[in-house]
Amino acid sequence: MYVYYILRGTVNKEPVELEGDVDDEQFPNVDRTEGADVIQAVLKKLADEGEQGEWTECDLTNEYFDRDDTYVFFNKKWIRRSDVPLTNTR
Repeated sequence: MYVYYILRGTVNKEPVELEGDVDDEQFPNVDRTEGADVIQAVLKKLADEGEQGEWTECDLTNEYFDRDDTYVFFNKKWIRRSDVPLTNTR
């Protein structure tokens, strides 16, 4: 279950890093085991608070603080960095 996030991106073309807790009080009815769902809930909450940006990366930490999962915004969806397909750069 994810309990903490670090969101990275840009706001007005300036690099920004936001962080916070993911708990049932702030994010009711969100499956905190699903990273993409957690990120979407965080983005919705930020948008509702007027925080607009171009978000590109998010680290999620589990409840034991022994694992971080990094997600990236790729092909218009949030996926684990490890799942990003390798591309031919030649």
